[in-house]
Amino acid sequence: MTSLQQMINVDSENTFLNILFKSFKENKIRYAVMRNYEPLPFSSGGSDLDIIINSGDEARTRMVVREAIQSAGGVPIGLAESAGFFKVYALGETLGVTRQWWGMRLDLNVGLYFRGLRLLDEQVAWPLRFHHGISVLEDGFAGVLGVLKEVLNNEIFPDRYKKAAQMAAKDSWFEIELLLAPMGTEALTKLRAMLLSDLPAEKLQSECRLFRQVFMSHVYRQHVIKSFWARGAYEWHKVHRYLKPSGVVITILGVDGAGKSTVINAILPALNAATHNAVVVQHLRPTLLPPLARLKGKKHLPAGPVLEPHGSSPSGILGSLFRMVYLTLDYLLGYWLWTRPKIAKQPTVVIFDRYAYDMALDPRRFRIGLSSRVAGWFAALAPKPDLIICLHGDPEVIAARKGELPMEETKRQVNVLREFARHEARAVLISADTGIDETRDQVLQTLCTFLEKRAKERF
Repeated sequence: MTSLQQMINVDSENTFLNILFKSFKENKIRYAVMRNYEPLPFSSGGSDLDIIINSGDEARTRMVVREAIQSAGGVPIGLAESAGFFKVYALGETLGVTRQWWGMRLDLNVGLYFRGLRLLDEQVAWPLRFHHGISVLEDGFAGVLGVLKEVLNNEIFPDRYKKAAQMAAKDSWFEIELLLAPMGTEALTKLRAMLLSDLPAEKLQSECRLFRQVFMSHVYRQHVIKSFWARGAYEWHKVHRYLKPSGVVITILGVDGAGKSTVINAILPALNAATHNAVVVQHLRPTLLPPLARLKGKKHLPAGPVLEPHGSSPSGILGSLFRMVYLTLDYLLGYWLWTRPKIAKQPTVVIFDRYAYDMALDPRRFRIGLSSRVAGWFAALAPKPDLIICLHGDPEVIAARKGELPMEETKRQVNVLREFARHEARAVLISADTGIDETRDQVLQTLCTFLEKRAKERF
């Protein structure tokens, strides 16, 4: 990325951040940035934006975040919710001398909870200060909360928060005890002992586990029915995320030479910025099942792109049927056991370079010796991506790029792909004859159009 592009991206973040914090103030939302506030409001500094809000302001906060993203020329990639927490990934476009893209991840804590169990007394005022007019938590209290979240969620003691948290444990523990009173005296005593300990982080793992047990035991003893209800709500949110995932699955189709890998590499910077690197690129299929060649005993398989996609002869009828059943099974199992958990946990972007549709578009590549129609029946059984980008163009130009397929075969595949896109509602044809920047912009604009429509239904 050039220095000019970096300046444009920072300016785009600055626009969004100023709109967001101005709206927080105008709507009287009680909030505080928890950490990594130093570059605000000019940029996020490459970090996610971690904010705590008062639980009474949740509805207004959702509205403000949505409007701020839209006002800055962006769309939400997805909204993932849990009890007392929601995260939003935003992708935006900046129009200027050159079109650029920006991304932002927001983690919003509604109060402070662990598995639906309350950690923070919101009736006690938070220790705050202001940074360029932005409300931020005092470093010591922010450090304690940072340690607390890591210990409870991952049973690890994070070194990066220890110094600030240790100072707070020494100088202002009485105030912290009031804020974290719902956790119980015994749990807080153990937390302070860990903060003041000189033991290395790896030596404190057993203490982290014991601390979590003490805290949960206290909460369940004090509020039995309320605690079980809160835990049930937490588990329901997990089920709901799986039933209605916040992530998105994109498939890039195109004949060899259409520029699929180039386009994917071009859209990755914007998507990585928007998701804090929660982008997964997968070639062809989930690969939950091993390659067929390995089932035949081949231990060393060639890595990298296939240079001769039609180099092997097609299998017979039974062999072709077995291949299609095997590949279709991989798509089905792979989606529910690999892809779906990824897009359910958070607004992850999963990109497939080719997909099941290639069985019908180019059956010879898979050594399938049956008609494209039969292969299409099997391809239709695979879970559908949210968006299918079909890269097409002048067959002569495409064939000249790689020369892996004869001109006639390239022309046939381009025509088949165009016909497929005309009949598939999720497919969008995008020309690969233009420059890579223009193609990238068309792909991202198409994605934004889809995300904006989905956001109206879900956000």
